Amino acid sequence: MAAELTGRWTVERHVRDLLTGDCGRFEGVATITPDGRWIEDGTLSFGAYRGPARRELRIAGGEVRFADGRLFHPLDLTGRTVEHRCGEDRYTGAYRLRGRDALEIAWDVIGPHKHQRIETSYRRAS
Repeated sequence: MAAELTGRWTVERHVRDLLTGDCGRFEGVATITPDGRWIEDGTLSFGAYRGPARRELRIAGGEVRFADGRLFHPLDLTGRTVEHRCGEDRYTGAYRLRGRDALEIAWDVIGPHKHQRIETSYRRAS
């Protein structure tokens, strides 16, 4: 599945904290390499913070993994639900590949002190 996503993408992510009403935004670029390395670099604005943000993931064997190799979740580009547990927090999300040039990811995050909605749009850069 990394082959379908290989390339350079513009990224726009919106984060809504449904407990506090705070909203944030990440804008940047994602690069997904043929070997499954997925790197996002950009600017995050959330609350009082405005500055650089970066994350690295890996796609391997039909799974998305953190940079250190830990499992994040299975990769399904059809919109079916995937889940990730992080301590007491539960991340429930869906990936939708819309043609060759658009990917949308939506996450609901619920935990003892969290209730967030994270929506990300990727557009293939020319």
